[in-house]
Amino acid sequence: MEIGINTSPDNGGIAIIEVEGRMDALSVGEFEEKVIPQCSAEGITGYIIDFAKLIYISSAGLRAILKVAKLCKEQGRKVAICNLAPEVHEVFKISGFDLIITVCENLDSAKSAVA
Repeated sequence: MEIGINTSPDNGGIAIIEVEGRMDALSVGEFEEKVIPQCSAEGITGYIIDFAKLIYISSAGLRAILKVAKLCKEQGRKVAICNLAPEVHEVFKISGFDLIITVCENLDSAKSAVA
């Protein structure tokens, strides 16, 4: 499996998007196809992208994250990312994405960030 995506609405108006596997040029289309429509879902005020099971992200994956964050921001919704593996977190730091998108250590802190 290249990528797995599971979206579950939280009862507080927060959608949690769990991403598993690899986010690269081969899988980013599937990510965008499944996640972008969520950016305008009714009753959702915030989005958490949980990367607990993500093992790799490329520049194509970063662009997809940026696209989703931008669309959500245009809709007036907050986005946070959580549970990054050390290697993935390093990519976010080197690229400066941790300064653009809210990165949280865990799901609870991400929920607070988007509430």
